[in-house]
Amino acid sequence: MRRTTILVADDHPMICAALRKMLEPGHDLIGCVEDGWTLIKFAVDMKPDVVLVDLGLPGLNGLEAGRELKKLMPGLKLIFLTMNRDPDIVQEAFRIGASGYVLKDAMGEELVPAILDAMRQPV
Repeated sequence: MRRTTILVADDHPMICAALRKMLEPGHDLIGCVEDGWTLIKFAVDMKPDVVLVDLGLPGLNGLEAGRELKKLMPGLKLIFLTMNRDPDIVQEAFRIGASGYVLKDAMGEELVPAILDAMRQPV
């Protein structure tokens, strides 16, 4: 069975390191990028199954980058991984096509199930 490929967009290297340790036993983390413009370039070039994106990216924020990615790659599974609990932001994330929204303080329990759920969603 093919492993899920994941690209992470977060400007905190510690988050990327933690995600690599948490996800690599069952998934392929193909890279970590630190800003929204780089995220778009890498996602288009590398074609991951899932992108985990923080809202607070420099350059182009996570929502804007996610919106652009969904235009370029409609089948991409986009999961926001953030500390932002604002219900309006959550609603906007799903409106642009997010497959999931996970709070960083719950990622240990909720992230892997969110990825599995996203991969079961139809394109």
